[in-house]
Amino acid sequence: MKPLVIAAVASMTLAGCAPQPPERQFQASTRSAVELRAMQSRMIDGEANTVLRGVIATLHDLGYRIDKAEPNAGTVTATKMNTVRLTAVVRQREPGRSVVRANAVVWQPRLETQVDEPNFYLANFFAPLAATLGREAFAAPEDGVPEAVRPAPDTSFRRPATPTAQEPAR
Repeated sequence: MKPLVIAAVASMTLAGCAPQPPERQFQASTRSAVELRAMQSRMIDGEANTVLRGVIATLHDLGYRIDKAEPNAGTVTATKMNTVRLTAVVRQREPGRSVVRANAVVWQPRLETQVDEPNFYLANFFAPLAATLGREAFAAPEDGVPEAVRPAPDTSFRRPATPTAQEPAR
């Protein structure tokens, strides 16, 4: 019994000494805030709720997995092939017009890199969004553009809990 206790204590001690994996580093864009805002934002004719539904449909059509949609906050976060994560924010600008701002990051082991290529946002998000909505997406004015939201890491790789006999289904 004594050797078993010693072995258990030794293994717990060694496990506590194991090196921790380094945290993921974030590499922000070197472009100015004005440049980023210009490439990440577009004005679209339509009420915010309609445009938000169009954003979700567009991301789904482009092969993204919708990770989180918060209609009250006007945000959608989606991931494509576990390497690209995009968060879009939709804000009502004026009656019948909304501003959409998208922010994308590319994930690599231990590194997130903010996408700062104008063609990425235009060809891979805004043009398909305009086609989905059947409306033109045009440059947004500098004032009234929502702040960029950095796509958060997906920590929800767990399966949803299934209700037990004691727990009613929600």
